[in-house]
Amino acid sequence: MLVEKHKRVISFSDNMEQLFSFIALMQVVWNTLVICCLGFAFIMSIHNKTGVFALMKAVFAYLAITLEAFIICFAGEYLSYKGKLIASATYGTMWYNMPSSHSKIIVFIIMRSQKRLAITAGKMMNMSFETFTIIMKASASYISVLIAMY
Repeated sequence: MLVEKHKRVISFSDNMEQLFSFIALMQVVWNTLVICCLGFAFIMSIHNKTGVFALMKAVFAYLAITLEAFIICFAGEYLSYKGKLIASATYGTMWYNMPSSHSKIIVFIIMRSQKRLAITAGKMMNMSFETFTIIMKASASYISVLIAMY
């Protein structure tokens, strides 16, 4: 019965990963492109002196999209960190001195915790602070290319 429940949990986890993996990938791509375009709009509004209203629109939109990307990456980082905490807390218990019925459950938890919990973008990259940095660097690179072409 315990093994069956464990299989269902792993199956549910895999299904959730498949669903959110594509969504996260689209969010990464979309946020990178929108941050790039809004950064370019911000630079152009300063260059063309279009006014404070256009400048503020670009700034607020840029901050909103950047915050969205940060929240998604923060959620992935938080999930990964909590998964590591579960593994270390479980291993830190005296599971080897427990009754066999309890130690079997603890052993399953330890085995499962060896597989890292993470939100991935298209099963290519983990959503973490490192991914947020990559998004911001790519956006800045695209902005510099657009400015050079302008």
